Amino acid sequence: MLFCDGEVRIKHNFAEIISRALKPDDTQWNETTFEGDEIILRVKTPKIGSMMNAFDDYFLNLKAAFSVLKSLER
Repeated sequence: MLFCDGEVRIKHNFAEIISRALKPDDTQWNETTFEGDEIILRVKTPKIGSMMNAFDDYFLNLKAAFSVLKSLER
């Protein structure tokens, strides 16, 4: 069986906090981790549509997390 395997890395000063906030959304086929100042999103699934949907969900959650952190900095 073929799998779609994708990884996105995003630099942010609060990478650890954000990756831990997204951790509850992890499943058998996707995960969020961090290395230093990078948030790492990984998705591995047999369907490209599922991978696209997973990354879309991650990006929406990231946008919300960035917004919350920005408002806390004020």
